[in-house]
Formats: sequence, structure tokens, C-alpha cells
Amino acid sequence: MNNKGLSCSTVILLITITFQGCSHLSNQVAKVKSALPTQKNSDNLILAARTFESKNEWLAAREQYEKYLSKNPKSAKACHRLGIVCTRLGDPIAATRYFTQARQIDPQNSVLLNDFGYALYQRGQYKAAEKIFTEALQNDANNNRIINNLALSVGHQGRFKESFSLFRNIMPAAEAHANVAYIHTQRGEGELALKEYDLALTADPDLRTAGLAAAELAEMKTLFLAKRDQKITQQVATNKVTPKIQLDKQPTQLVTSKRPVQKKPTLSISQSTQAGKQKLISQTSMKRQAKVEPSFKPVSKSEPVVEEQELEINSFRTLDELSEEESVIIRISDEKTQEENLFRTPQELQNN
Repeated sequence: MNNKGLSCSTVILLITITFQGCSHLSNQVAKVKSALPTQKNSDNLILAARTFESKNEWLAAREQYEKYLSKNPKSAKACHRLGIVCTRLGDPIAATRYFTQARQIDPQNSVLLNDFGYALYQRGQYKAAEKIFTEALQNDANNNRIINNLALSVGHQGRFKESFSLFRNIMPAAEAHANVAYIHTQRGEGELALKEYDLALTADPDLRTAGLAAAELAEMKTLFLAKRDQKITQQVATNKVTPKIQLDKQPTQLVTSKRPVQKKPTLSISQSTQAGKQKLISQTSMKRQAKVEPSFKPVSKSEPVVEEQELEINSFRTLDELSEEESVIIRISDEKTQEENLFRTPQELQNN
């Protein structure tokens, strides 16, 4: 009986220790799991980042995305959004780094490639943007948004026929001409823009946006020509005043310059001596006169009229907000571009 009782007590003790050990182990596992990032926590970071992004709070959005990326370093989505956010923050180096990282993780993502190309386009890196857009089209050949952005990049490089052909694949001829006109406007080529708007309205007289843009551009041209004529008139008036001062000086200069050339009669020694004295006296009197009359000095030291240089105007602005859901297809621009740099001569355009 004693042995059996002892055996039963031992078994009960072992069972109790076993359950206590399991309970302790479960608590430790729970603590470890709570310390690890859960999917719910990660999703909360993404949700918070997108909320900040929708409010244009770019710094806060960047902080949340970077926290998420530190816990999920292979997330192409986080890198993609960070590329867009850093573009908004004006940090092109970080934006390019994140876009490149996302591209390495998900090289077939045409939406990612399009946003990467568009970020380059916004910075004026049209050749690099064209390369990315072309790569994106290889994965999604029928994406109108990508085709439109590629046409913009090609047009800004001066390949207008190719740009028009790309636009023509996704829109009517009138709108394609209007888009090319928009590119000319952004490049400061006002006369070429007016020609394209004329072609657009010829193809579709009811294209209201093109009509409004053409009317605005024509008004800018009128103002530009008026300012140019006014500047020419002022220059002509200035040129008429300057020679008048110079002519006041010319009679004295002409008389003194012609005197040594005149034919002189033969003089005796006394006469020549007297003439030499008179010459010295006349020269002295001229020097004194030059000192007394300072009105001649500004003529000799007059500085040439310096024409006011026209300001270099960069009328390029961002076309549309980067968005993951919405397309970035720009058709007609309603931006107001200053006219000083729009209506240049063909020679000026070639020099640029």
C-alpha cells in the first residue's frame, strides 16, 4: 500500500510539473509573438501612410512608409509609394533610389514603371523618362496612360511628328494636334503652338478647350508685339538724341583736323616764327576751352546703350498629381505662360 501510495504521489507531482512547464512556455511564446511585427500592425502603418498622403502631409507619410519598409524590406508597394512621396518632397535622389528598388523587386509592374517615368518627366529628364515608359509599354502595350506620357516625353525632345503619331493612337486628330500645341507652349514656341491649335480647330471646330487656349495665346502674342514695338520706339528715340550731342563737337574737330592739310604760302623766317607762336597760342587756348567747357567730356566717355535683356522663362509646371488610381493623361493645358519667351524668331529657336 505504501509503495502504491508513493507511486501515485509521484505521478501526480510529475503531471503538475508538466502542466506548469507548458504554461510557462506558452507565456514566453506569447511574449515573443507580441514583440514581433504582426500583419495587422503592418497594415496599420500602410493605412496611416496612405491617410497622410491623401492629406498631402508628405513628411508624415514618408515616415510611416519607411517604418513599414524597415519591417518588410521586400515590399515593392512601399518602395513605389516612397518614390512618389519623395518626388513630392523635392528629394529626387531618394525618389530615384526607392523607384529603382521597387523596380528590382517587381520589374514587370507597368504602373510602377509609369510612375517612375513620370517622376523623371517632371524633373525634365525626358530621355530617361522615355526609356522607362518604353519599358513599361513592353509589359502593357495597350495602356493609354503610358502611351500619352511617352508622347509627352518624345515631344519635349523635339520629335513632334513621332509625338503626334503616339497621341493619334489614343485620341482623335484634333486632340492630338492640341497636345502637340501644348508641348510647343511649354517649350516657349508660341508661333508653332498657334499653328498646331489652328490644325486642331480645323479638324474639330467644336473643340472648345483648343479654341480657348488658342485665343489666350493669340492675346499673349498681341501683348508681346506691342511691348516689342514700344521697346523699338524707345531705342530709336535714344539713338536720335545721342548723335545730336556728337554733332556739336564735330565742327571744332573738323576745323582743327583740316588746318594742317591746308596749303600754306611760302613764309620768311620771321613770318614762320610768328606763325609758330600763333599756333602755340591757339593750341593753348583750345586746351583752356576744353577745360572750361566740360560738355565735350561726356561725349568721349559716353557708354553705349545697353538693351534690357529678356528674362529666361521656364513655363513648365507639373501637369497632374501622381496617383495610383487615376490616369495622368493631359490633353489641353490651361496654364498661363508669360509671353516674353513664346514668340521667338526661327533663328532664335535654332540658336537655342
